[in-house]
Amino acid sequence: MATYGTLLIPLPLDRAVPVLREVCAAAYAAPAGPGFCLVHPDRFLDGNGVFSLAGPVSAALGVPVLAAFQYDGDRLELEVWRDGVRAYRYDSSPYDRDDKPADGRPTDADPAAFLDFAAGPVDGYGLACALADTPLDERDMDVDGEPGYVWAQDLHWDVLAALGHPGQVSARAQRDHCHFERAPRILAELLASGELVVVGKAESREDTP
Repeated sequence: MATYGTLLIPLPLDRAVPVLREVCAAAYAAPAGPGFCLVHPDRFLDGNGVFSLAGPVSAALGVPVLAAFQYDGDRLELEVWRDGVRAYRYDSSPYDRDDKPADGRPTDADPAAFLDFAAGPVDGYGLACALADTPLDERDMDVDGEPGYVWAQDLHWDVLAALGHPGQVSARAQRDHCHFERAPRILAELLASGELVVVGKAESREDTP
């Protein structure tokens, strides 16, 4: 499964773009429903990954920022940044941590940490279950007998859905900068329509792997 990194910002795109153009080295940004936007930074540029950008962006905009990084379908990391400081970190796969729990499930899940990113009524039970790595839909469960989600992107989808985001936003949140680069025709159409804008101080790498 494809790796991706995105930022979710509780501001309309037009209000976030001036800061994104100054802070990001290279990124695409898109509206994500009323009052929200998504940022897809080129994570292959030094200092331009989601966890590096979330702090400066939150400080400059004066709003919290949710940074998400999903690795190869196996692991979802979420960080909430406020005023330039990391306020909360979630790791769906804590197996490599020194304080890993016996069953490998997240022990630091705090649904309240994500409420600033609600786009509508919050499904508190669904959010708590997702963060506890306990999918409600059996189709998302690990078929090998292990607890939790089969794919980390399904967990990410359920977190956003529980926060009231529609499927279109959840799907866009799982797009990486390099996904757009690899589909030049679709990229050109999105840019021409205004559904996607270029932000950043440097040109994107054309040889992004």
